[in-house]
Amino acid sequence: MMKKTIFSALILQVALMAHAQTLNVETGSVIYQIPAVQAGEMIYENGKTVTILGKVFTLTDINQIFIDDSEVTDNTVNIHFNGSAAQVLVAGNVAKHLSVNVTGAHVSITQDNSVNKEIIYQLSGTSADGSFYMDGEYKATVELCGLTLTNPSGAAIDIQNGKRIEMSIKKDTENTLTDGANGSQKAALYCKGHLELMGKGSLTVYGNTAHAIKSAEYMQLKNCTVQVKKAVKDGISCDEYFLMESGSLTVSGTGDDAIQCDIDGTATTGQTDDHEGEDSGNIYIEGGTLTLTTTAAGTKCIKSDGTVIVSDGTLTLNASGSVDTSDKTDPSYVAGIRAEKFVQNGGAIGMTIKGTAGRGITGDNIETNGGELTINNSAAPTTISNDVKSAKGLTALNIALNAGTIFITMTGNAGKGIVAGTGTKTTSGSGRPGPGGNTTKWTNVKGSYTQGLADGTGPTLTVSTTGSEYSSSTAKAIKAICTATLYGGTTEISTKNKGGEGLESKTSVDIRGGKHYFQCYDDCINSVGKIFFNGGVTVCYSNGNDAVDSNAGTTGAITIGNGIAFAYTTKGSPEEGFDCDNNSYIQITGTGIGISAGGSQGGGGGWGSSGSGNTISGAVQGYYFATNSISYQTNRYYTLADAQGNNLITYSFVAACNSTLALFTATGMTKNSKYNVKYSSTAPTDATTMWHGLYIGTSATGTSSVTTFTAK
Repeated sequence: MMKKTIFSALILQVALMAHAQTLNVETGSVIYQIPAVQAGEMIYENGKTVTILGKVFTLTDINQIFIDDSEVTDNTVNIHFNGSAAQVLVAGNVAKHLSVNVTGAHVSITQDNSVNKEIIYQLSGTSADGSFYMDGEYKATVELCGLTLTNPSGAAIDIQNGKRIEMSIKKDTENTLTDGANGSQKAALYCKGHLELMGKGSLTVYGNTAHAIKSAEYMQLKNCTVQVKKAVKDGISCDEYFLMESGSLTVSGTGDDAIQCDIDGTATTGQTDDHEGEDSGNIYIEGGTLTLTTTAAGTKCIKSDGTVIVSDGTLTLNASGSVDTSDKTDPSYVAGIRAEKFVQNGGAIGMTIKGTAGRGITGDNIETNGGELTINNSAAPTTISNDVKSAKGLTALNIALNAGTIFITMTGNAGKGIVAGTGTKTTSGSGRPGPGGNTTKWTNVKGSYTQGLADGTGPTLTVSTTGSEYSSSTAKAIKAICTATLYGGTTEISTKNKGGEGLESKTSVDIRGGKHYFQCYDDCINSVGKIFFNGGVTVCYSNGNDAVDSNAGTTGAITIGNGIAFAYTTKGSPEEGFDCDNNSYIQITGTGIGISAGGSQGGGGGWGSSGSGNTISGAVQGYYFATNSISYQTNRYYTLADAQGNNLITYSFVAACNSTLALFTATGMTKNSKYNVKYSSTAPTDATTMWHGLYIGTSATGTSSVTTFTAK
């Protein structure tokens, strides 16, 4: 009778004290805070329970009931960790929907399925042996308000609620989550549903068993600062998509990838504009700053089973480490980005790749439409199953560099700036390619390599390789197993050592527009197929081999269409400006410009020479092969002009070139007309286009004669 009298008096007090704000019911470490005006009828029955606002309390669980003036925000749960204990304040009528259990500093809360309004969980304080667990069937918000939480035996935060979870990292707060080693948890911070990280505070996470942060569905980051300082597996892992809108994300100390996004087995592969629904395996970077570092074997800074799209933001990616050969049939190489498809529309991406055979970006499809991409790759080559594996900047089946600014620097031996396409190679014979030498065939060729768009616009592409040979594998700026088509843009290519080629295609090369410069030790442009100059302006300078080399062995091996090509080598015979094994294989199908200079060409004694005359059949305009010796010098500007002194083209050299066979053809040249080459020491100033020694549209004339000829 005594307890009943006490509760009856309390109920009467709540009813009479209108100014009182809150009725507090304390059970263990949990205090339920109910606004007095909401308390309504409190039912006491059987001497065992009391029901307040629909919540049934067992009397033996109640420490005390008291009234104070504290303010209460409905649907809010405040959890404060203090060493080995935690206090939970459950505010408002949400009390009847929650089952709360507190053991030391381990807090477990389950929402019942009648919840129809979002509950806010506010977490603060410090514990070296605590955790927060939450489950339910309605979306919720978790606020980190200055929380340092370590769970030695599991996840620091484990959210089994499969709905949208907004994790708000409150402004100006610092928060740290750490899980224990050797547990069964998937991450230090785990969310079964959609995890949205936002706010203007900071969060640091240490994953000692598996991932640091794991979302079983999509993950979104906005405004906040997130740092992953350790993860046994991936730093961030999600099973649908990852979206970064703004804020800062730093990941390091991982045993696997920095960010990995898997295709959810229950979803359909693909992407939608709003990143909802059937959007799985994709990563979207739309803003913010990402600094991602991986050092373990075979790891990637960003790995996606679907598509990676970068629209904005600043990405700094550092990947180093050895090759992971645990799967002997499919070794895994470190990379900045690995995705089925990579698309860059904007933003700035900077990569530093080290270790063994590392890649910058690798996948099935690579597409650039804007932004800036910088790759510095110093990874060393390796040999796996008797096959040399070298470092690569970009490597994919299909590569389309439509726009943007791209810088690729390869400093490791046998490094390749860009590799596109795939195929099967068979080789017979011995010696260099050409008649009497190697016969190389490529079958099952797939893929594509393109630069620029049909309207002539395109990227600014700069590729440099400085590495040497490694076990017969050579450094190359661009290697295309497939056809290489250059529609537009600006290209600057340089290679430094033996075997270093500029653009190599195992199918054909078609230049249709843009401005392109190759300064290479080995061939600037090389193809087992045909090479077309159908548009644009191309300058090729080799100091150790041919400038342009086609091994097609047929008419049209090198074709001058409506493009402009200036090709020279300073190596001397048998290396040539235009080498296609037979001068008659050269075709002139348009009204472009072709100027070459170098050693003996075609039938002049080069490797694999089958003998040739200096006659081009069906030439659309006049041409001439100069077989006399011409000593070209630097700081001189050579003008090809007609008999009346009209300038057709002016060109200059970056190094002295002793030419014993040169091709001249230019817009306006006609058969049986006379032309001359003269030089001046003054550079033209009125050219409409100036490009690495070419001066187009100038009225400049030379003063000192070099050679004269009659066009064929």
